Amino acid sequence: MAETRGDIDVWADGEHRYRAVLETAAGQRTEHLVTSDGDLLERIHATDAEEPFLVRRVLEVLLDTVETSGGEVPAVVDLRELDRERPDLLPSVPLR
Repeated sequence: MAETRGDIDVWADGEHRYRAVLETAAGQRTEHLVTSDGDLLERIHATDAEEPFLVRRVLEVLLDTVETSGGEVPAVVDLRELDRERPDLLPSVPLR
């Protein structure tokens, strides 16, 4: 099976705040803001150093969903809100 995922570029934009540019396999580019916080990291047993990996992995999951099922990745991705909506997602994201 061919890989369908596009590209993801993520960079820090403050404490627990990240900017990202996603590009689908079809070439559509979108910009996003991803926010988190220390309490969330503690709950899912992730360190501050692992936070950028968590952000990237979550964006990969969201982009894969868009690529296979349609829809769009929200312009603002609040990991706390996502954790409330899908409590099993963040703890299951591999960080290594």
